[in-house]
Amino acid sequence: MSSTSTESVETIPTKYIQTPSSYLLCPICGGLYRDPVINVKCGHTFCKSCIFSITHCPIDNIHCDTNQYVINRLVVGQIEDLQIYCRHGLIKQEDGEWGLDPSLCPQILTLGKRNEHENSCIFAVIPCPNSDQCKSLQRQHLDKHLLECSYVPCPFKNDGCNFQSTARKVTDHSLVCTFRQKEEHAGNVNKEVDELALDVQRTKAENVKLASRVAELEAEKSQMATQLQKHWNFIQSLQLKLEVLTSRVDQLNIVNVRRPMSASQVSLDGGSPGINSPTSALLLRGSSPGHSFEKWEMPFQFKCIGTLRGHKDVVWCMTTRKGKIFSGDANGIIKVWSLEQLAKGCINNIKAHTGVIYCLAAWGNTIVSGGADKSIALWDIETSEQTNIIEEAHNEIICSMVVVINLLFTSSFAVIKVWDLKSLELKATLPGMNHWVRALALSTNKDKLFSGSHNAINVWDTCENFQKLATIEHECGSVYSLAVNKTYLIAGTYNQNIQLFNVENYQFIQNLLGHIGTVTTLVISPSGRFLFSASHDCNIQMWSLEKLLPIQTLSRHQSSVNTLTLHGDYLLSGSADHEIKVFRYFQIQ
Repeated sequence: MSSTSTESVETIPTKYIQTPSSYLLCPICGGLYRDPVINVKCGHTFCKSCIFSITHCPIDNIHCDTNQYVINRLVVGQIEDLQIYCRHGLIKQEDGEWGLDPSLCPQILTLGKRNEHENSCIFAVIPCPNSDQCKSLQRQHLDKHLLECSYVPCPFKNDGCNFQSTARKVTDHSLVCTFRQKEEHAGNVNKEVDELALDVQRTKAENVKLASRVAELEAEKSQMATQLQKHWNFIQSLQLKLEVLTSRVDQLNIVNVRRPMSASQVSLDGGSPGINSPTSALLLRGSSPGHSFEKWEMPFQFKCIGTLRGHKDVVWCMTTRKGKIFSGDANGIIKVWSLEQLAKGCINNIKAHTGVIYCLAAWGNTIVSGGADKSIALWDIETSEQTNIIEEAHNEIICSMVVVINLLFTSSFAVIKVWDLKSLELKATLPGMNHWVRALALSTNKDKLFSGSHNAINVWDTCENFQKLATIEHECGSVYSLAVNKTYLIAGTYNQNIQLFNVENYQFIQNLLGHIGTVTTLVISPSGRFLFSASHDCNIQMWSLEKLLPIQTLSRHQSSVNTLTLHGDYLLSGSADHEIKVFRYFQIQ
């Protein structure tokens, strides 16, 4: 069945191999999408020209803000992949539809690449280049026609000659044409041509010499690159030492530190201050026995004491387990760092996925990872070896994951899946969302799962039936991060807000304002008294959840901060600038 593209219905004949899916039709004009865009408010797709003709979405009646839309590249690709017949093989039928003419072009091509073929198709009807008095003809017959055409102009037409005839007669005429250039001028031209030929030969000889010199320079460049890399590594080591010394100076300048560090606690072997000391090693291993909450008392502050470098691309996620930090990046690499010896740098690299790693979780002696390649991989913490993998776990990229006992909850586009980590069996699929589910969080006793998507937070039972318990609707766009304590359900959203809801009745309480970019990640301290938030604005904000006021802004990254993790008195942050910053708690009197 044929259909005509809405992009060219009046000008270009089009016949599709199969009728385009109704999902590719604009709900406003009813035709194939033209420049499809997603309205951020409602999450639906329209033609770019159609979206300016409405004020409310025709599907769910949500107000449409024409300033908030993005190109739907997925739909653009689907439309460009539609198969059609070459228009130079079509003929209009009596019913007005386009049909196939077996005597014309039979080529099948995609809509996005039609011009590549149709602009050179031998069945295309084109005019004679000599005169519009000739009839139009197919491109494949042009060469034959030019031999017979009676309107071939004289080569001296621009000099004033109006003679026209066949190609053979024009050739004979040009020999005696009165506008022919003088022989003397032609001789001068030939002389100039000979001189130019000599110049060409000399240039070729010079090129040979230059090519040889370029080869020598390339060899020197390779040697210099090797030396440059050595010098760069040396500069990086000096820069790390400089950061160490700068941080130590900052610590010494803190006037009233409640627990000042002694000289014996500061390592002088090139490590970050406090990281290699006995006291700090104990802090990095965790809280002292019998204490599960942090002992931070106001006033206090966090200061950057070092930087973990090694990632070659964006750092998207982190988790800690058994004295190690695991960080995942956009190259599909998981880097492993020792919490007790951070100054040693990365201690292992795991080539975990073929694309971006968006999420990591810990389960027993295992690290679980997921990302853009749609797979879920399990890794042994001690050996860093892969112990199992679920291929094609989702149809789209895996955005987030959390672990409840032996169950793994993973989220993707409009769906959450529940897996048994022992058998890797799919236990349940939780549908019903209308957009990407970018954030998952558990209640403090882990009996409820909170999932964030576009303009909604869903609440699920984490028991065997996995029922949906509630839906919290809002108007702040997509939810990018979630965190929960005994009092609040906290959501970080696309519109730069941090929203607080009552964790019992889900009533909205207030917004925490301070970021000027999407709030990408949220972390609550073990006691539930303090909140850390990170954003595309490159900043980390610390809040008091008792007074709902900001405490401190940490600005040490050069790009979006994508992930945070707390470990004892240390806060670690991963960023699009490829770095992980290490911040430490300091008490101030």
